[in-house]
Amino acid sequence: MIRKLLCKCFTTLCLLLLTAFLLPVFSINVATAKAGVVGKEKNEEYRLNLKSITLVKSKSYQLKVYNLGDNAKVSFKSSDSEIASVNDDGVVLANKVGTTTITVTIKDGNGQTPLTCDVTVGPPAFSVKFTKSRIIMGLGTTDFFNVILKPSNTAEVAKFSSYDSSIVNVSPGGRITANKLGLTYLFAEIDAKNADGSPKFAVCSVIVTNPEDTASFENYFNSHPELDMISEGELTNALDAFFNGKTDDVTNSKVEDVSKSEAVNKLNRYLEAKFDLAALRAKREAATANSK
Repeated sequence: MIRKLLCKCFTTLCLLLLTAFLLPVFSINVATAKAGVVGKEKNEEYRLNLKSITLVKSKSYQLKVYNLGDNAKVSFKSSDSEIASVNDDGVVLANKVGTTTITVTIKDGNGQTPLTCDVTVGPPAFSVKFTKSRIIMGLGTTDFFNVILKPSNTAEVAKFSSYDSSIVNVSPGGRITANKLGLTYLFAEIDAKNADGSPKFAVCSVIVTNPEDTASFENYFNSHPELDMISEGELTNALDAFFNGKTDDVTNSKVEDVSKSEAVNKLNRYLEAKFDLAALRAKREAATANSK
């Protein structure tokens, strides 16, 4: 009798211990499962590829809805289709300058979910110009350059490119990086065309020098206004030849071969010999005196 009682007590104790051990594990598994469901639901929330967009008049953009289920139905509607319309596939067309909102409605077994995208329509650009015609950079440095687009309220963004990206490369946002000593050209292009059908663009020359020479070269160009009397094409070709080592003239060698003071002096001797800067200075001074 006593033995049976002891066996029952022992069995009950084992069951209690087993329950005490399994209950926390079960709770953790349940919590993990709930967290997994919440995470899954969160990852599967409907969303658009953009919540706002600026478009140039007559341009279009494809709106996309992410995390759509097989049974979900999507509809698109513009609050002002005169400014921007949208078709059944979510393609937004910019019709007139102004602002509007595209509402996207997703219907599924759980009801419907609205999403919105604010659309701003601006005019295209008809002209583009760099704020500087020449930039001097130190090797290994980065900088940003700006362009002036007209009209001032245009929604267009200029497209940038570099003639020689091994010397200077440019990002879509206008960030330039000096990779190698030399001279190259940056271009800013817009969609507008010239009368002959060619694209409208602006050009800016970029000179990459040793970092310690940058200020000296900038000072040289600023203190020699007679250089403005040389045609832009001739001066650009001369600078291209000098900084890219394209001439055999004994007064010129690649900039990386000379020191700070020698670099600017060598450029000055090269331009003096090529364009007779002394005569240009005298002519400029005479014109200034006669205008007084």
